Order: sequence, then structure tokens, then C-alpha cells
Amino acid sequence: MDLRSKLTAAYISQNNPTPSQNYNYLKMGDPEQKPNEMEIKLYRYRWVVLLIFCLFTVINFMQFLQFTIIANVITKYYDVDTSLVDMTGLIFFAINILLFLPVSYLIERYSLRVTAIVSMGFTLGGTVVKIFCADPSKFCLVLAGQSLCAIGQVYMLNIPSKLASIWFGSNEVSTACALAVLGTQLGAAIGSIVPPFIVKTEYDEQETGKAIHHMVVGNAILAAIVFVVVLIFFRAKPTLPPSPSQLQLLTQSEDKPSFFQNCKSLFRNKDYLLVLVIFGVVNGLWNSFGILVNSLYTNYFPNGGTDIGIITLMSIISGGCIGSVVFGYVLDKTHEFKKTSFAVLVLSSLTYILLVVSFYFKIRIATFFTIPLFGFFIASTLVISFEYALEVTYPIPESSSCSLLNAVIFLFAILSTLILESLIDAIGYEGTFGFVLALLLCCTFAVFLISSKLRRREANLAGTEQQSR
Repeated sequence: MDLRSKLTAAYISQNNPTPSQNYNYLKMGDPEQKPNEMEIKLYRYRWVVLLIFCLFTVINFMQFLQFTIIANVITKYYDVDTSLVDMTGLIFFAINILLFLPVSYLIERYSLRVTAIVSMGFTLGGTVVKIFCADPSKFCLVLAGQSLCAIGQVYMLNIPSKLASIWFGSNEVSTACALAVLGTQLGAAIGSIVPPFIVKTEYDEQETGKAIHHMVVGNAILAAIVFVVVLIFFRAKPTLPPSPSQLQLLTQSEDKPSFFQNCKSLFRNKDYLLVLVIFGVVNGLWNSFGILVNSLYTNYFPNGGTDIGIITLMSIISGGCIGSVVFGYVLDKTHEFKKTSFAVLVLSSLTYILLVVSFYFKIRIATFFTIPLFGFFIASTLVISFEYALEVTYPIPESSSCSLLNAVIFLFAILSTLILESLIDAIGYEGTFGFVLALLLCCTFAVFLISSKLRRREANLAGTEQQSR
């Protein structure tokens, strides 16, 4: 038996230890598949797994901005400072930084299915806790519920690249990762547009309390439904590997590096460290923009409170949804990570200038175009950073490289939020905008410091050549 046959047999034995388990999976996945016929196989059920992942990420990310987007109402209702309302969003960043290491270890130790169930379980728990937060004296329950949802999100944020690698072929992993991230962005978009329409800007304590209660109860019902769907239909991995790079990873089965050895390798990888810093700063700025958008917009347009939810929705859909899929597809077709990254960052900087101009000259109608256009480019860098990180760190497991990347992004998001708030107080809005533009330009040109070597791409090409012989 040659090496490839041994690897295939090992993969089938590892992932489908009993005939009944194999039969149950094939019945729901691809009834025509015969495991012994092929070494690499794409299953139609991969789209079902991807759809379910998108569903439960939508539910989780709906919780992220739902209080900060109506900060002006929440501060009055709970009689708290604006900084505490900002904390309902920042707590997602802080918990990710605190828990990314143990969570990434658990993800490697347990299957993708267990990870999904645990993630959705924390989200469901958080939404249930918030059912009791409608009383003006119960703001602590808002923070408690957000904390539970944030723990679930730590698991969730490390899944997209891993899911794409485990289930999808070498020429569709970036697109699949982009579609997986789409769920997170769509959830954030819904969490931005729905609260302003449920919780009205016209303040009345009794009506506001009822509106908040309706909002959180609706979230809990949706979370319960999706949790059941995850329990029944979500699968850990396919019967056979979908790509040569996944097949090659089986060579490590006898002498596989430990989790902490992988972490040490990451910190010694110059290209990965550059990806961390460059895309950490860029995505951190974008996340902090989402936290501060209410105060930024109302400073220039005091009567534009109802605009914020609509503009944020448009920005997330244009960037997190459409832009991510577009540039994920571009990466799958071209594999030009450096050129694509540079182009996207240049266009992010240019559209940011247009955004600032629309604020400075108080052109309200222009913000409905400039902010979503800025989001189209800068939000797409999240998918690019995930895939870039995997390319320069292969064969280190996806959860290790992506969890650290997420933690760095959120660390920069917290720092950006605190620094930008301080700069606004010290030098005003226009000076702060200039500081952000300078950071974007520095990150743009720093991309050229990353090498052009794509390790995962090389493994797929080598595997394809070996199979064709």
C-alpha cells in the first residue's frame, strides 16, 4: 500500500470509526459516495454545514451592536454613562483577548461540531439572561448577557477558515471563508438596523422598557430555534478530505506538534507577524468605527439618529457581505494575496477621504454612499487576513493562527476606540480623522514587507501534480 492509500485509510478510520456512523453521514451528505473509490472528495453537504454556520453566527452577531447603536436612548433609560453603553460592544473584544488561547486549544482538542454546539449554547444563554434586563435598574444583566454571547463568539470567530479548509476544495476555500464570514457581518447588520426601529428615539420610559423587552425576547426565541438546528444537522467533517493540503496534513498524525509548539512557531513566523500587525490595525480601526459611529455621526448631523442604523446596515452589507465574497472569489481565482491586499487598502484609504469630506462639509446625503463604500473595501480585509494567515502558516492548524489574529484585531479595536475617543477630546474630529488616514496609509505600504510565498497553495499544487502522475 502506497503512502497516499495509507493516508486515505487513516482519514476514513479517524473520521468514521464505525460503519453506522459512515452510513448516517452519507445518507445526509452524498448518498452516491463510496468511500473507497476516491482519496479526495467534495461533498454536497458542505453547503448545508456552511448555511447552518451562517445561521448561528447571524444570531450571535445580532447581539454585538444592538445597544451601542441606540446609545442615546440606552443611556437615558438605564441612567448610565455613554462609556458603559460602549462597553456592551467592547466586552466582545475584551473577552476574545482573554479567552482566545484556551478556546483555540479546545477547538483543536474537540471537533467542529462540539465547537459549534458550545458556541451556540453560550449565545442562547446570553439571550436568555437579557430577557430580564428590561428593568431600568438591571443594566448589569445587559452586561452579563453580552458577556455570555461574547464567549460564544470567541468559539465562532475561529471557525470560518477551519470550516472552509475541512469541507471545501483548494479552489474554493477563500470563497467559502468569505461566505462564512458573511453570516457574522449580516448578523451585525441586522443588529444595527433593527434596534433603532424597535426602540424609538422619542424617549418614554415605559414604552422604551417594553420595546427593549420585545427585542431581547425575539433574540432568545431565534437563538433557541437555531440551537436545535445545530444539534440536529451540523457535522464535524466529511468522510474524505476535500483537498490535497488536507490530505497531506495526515502525515503529521504520528508526530503532530503540540498546541504550544504551534504557538511558538507562529511567533517565529515573520510573515505571520506582519499579517497580525497590518490587518490587526486595519480591522481594529473598522471595529472601533462601528462602536463610535453614533457619536461621530450625531456630532455632524444632530438630527440624524435614524440615519445611523440604515447607514451601518448598508456598510456591513456592502463590505462584510458583498465585498468579502467578491474579494474571496478574487483570491480563489488569482491567489495574488499581496496585490489584492495592497489594492484593497489603497481603495480603503481613498474612500475614507471621501467619508471625511462628507462629514467636514456636512453633506448628509453623501454619507449614505461614502460610508458604505468605505465599508465595502475595509471590511473585506477581514476575509483577506484570515486566508493570508493560513497561507503563510500552513500546516499549523487554522484555529491557532486565526484565534491569535482575532485577538490582535480586538486588542487593536479596544486601543483604537480608547485612543480615538481621547484624540477627539484633545484635537477634535478633523485631527483624529487625519491620524486614522495616516495609519491606513502606513498599513497599506507595509503589505510589501510580506513575502509572496504561499505555503498552503504550494501544498495543493504539489498534491495535484502527484495525483496526476
